[in-house]
Amino acid sequence: MTGKKQKFITLFALLTAFALGMGAMYGCAYFTDAQTAEINNTISAVLDIAYHAGGATLVEQKIDQLAATGKITSDQATALKAAAQKSYEALQAKLNELAAEDSETKSGK
Repeated sequence: MTGKKQKFITLFALLTAFALGMGAMYGCAYFTDAQTAEINNTISAVLDIAYHAGGATLVEQKIDQLAATGKITSDQATALKAAAQKSYEALQAKLNELAAEDSETKSGK
């Protein structure tokens, strides 16, 4: 089992990566299409690393904790886990879509 400090650091890293990613996405309006595509790909890679390095596990553990303490039902916990996964996948898909659009604009298609 991981310690509280390690969980906090992992959660903080995940939230920081997400915040930086969102900030960069909105700041991309000032960059060229090629730069924007590169930034979107980088953000996607950083979020993927943070998610797979412990972010997903922390989310599932927190949901399990809520279910164990009776704050949510088992069915709600399952639904929350599925929603968290879908949210992550949707964010990655959007970043990939934006990068592809910017790449197409760059190539003149």
